[in-house]
Amino acid sequence: MSFLSNARDKAIEMFVQRLDIIKRFGEILNIDIESEENRINITMLLKGETTPTKICAYYCFEDTDQNTLIVINKIESERVLINEIAALWLKGAPFKQALPKGTGLFAKMMF
Repeated sequence: MSFLSNARDKAIEMFVQRLDIIKRFGEILNIDIESEENRINITMLLKGETTPTKICAYYCFEDTDQNTLIVINKIESERVLINEIAALWLKGAPFKQALPKGTGLFAKMMF
């Protein structure tokens, strides 16, 4: 893995760890970025649960005049309830959020 792709993956990982929507539901145990597949694999322990749950989010990058956005197009899980919540949350429109300053440069260089 190159320095730039490693830095980009680390930035995506930090982005996920800071999302309030995820913190609201539980604790992140592991994040694995599969850059070639544009997939983020999250293992988390949901509040009130004793067994970890795996969640998969598919992403891409979108450039604007001001910054680079990470766009979450699809979320999947082994748990039906999470799939239903994700479908309601996305409602046919992707989730978009600006990447921290400097991170967009790595995304642009890699894609």
